[in-house]
Amino acid sequence: MKVSGIDFDPQATFRNWGDAREGTQKSIPSLTSVPVKSLSLSKWKTVEDFTDDNDLVVIDTPPALENDADAFLGLSQLADLVLVPTSATHNDISSNTPYLLSLKKAGVKAFVVFSRVNRQTKSFREARQRVAKYARVLPVEIPIAEDMHVHNHGGLTSVDIKDARGSKDVELLWDLIKHEIEL
Repeated sequence: MKVSGIDFDPQATFRNWGDAREGTQKSIPSLTSVPVKSLSLSKWKTVEDFTDDNDLVVIDTPPALENDADAFLGLSQLADLVLVPTSATHNDISSNTPYLLSLKKAGVKAFVVFSRVNRQTKSFREARQRVAKYARVLPVEIPIAEDMHVHNHGGLTSVDIKDARGSKDVELLWDLIKHEIEL
């Protein structure tokens, strides 16, 4: 499978991750290649120029959706699937709600993925139930786990690390996504 990424976030953390993964691939050639290109959000209409030769393109956007709602909605309408990651905090849910409602109104296939959650807490269960009233929530969440981020500096994920905590959750998320986009 040919995979690439586009990072519209000026912080370029996704591109930096892709660069690190490319470096790590030199010592672990079996890693799936994920070249990531940085683009300014003002260039969102050119995204299709970078997607033709790929089976999957992952796009990272800046966190402040309200700053360029037209670009976000336009990118979303080009996508086969939009994942909206959120924690279970009131602030995250409040900031994502208008975007989720606009995606729903535009007929965009979108799902919420809860991340950095403690499944045992009442606040998480209540947040998931609240969001499910107006958006589709994937039936898997990514837990708070050090293994989820500790290997990012090498361009790795928890799935790349044997027995990493949370890796089974990420694998389940990927399986669900593959079904949704018929990959």
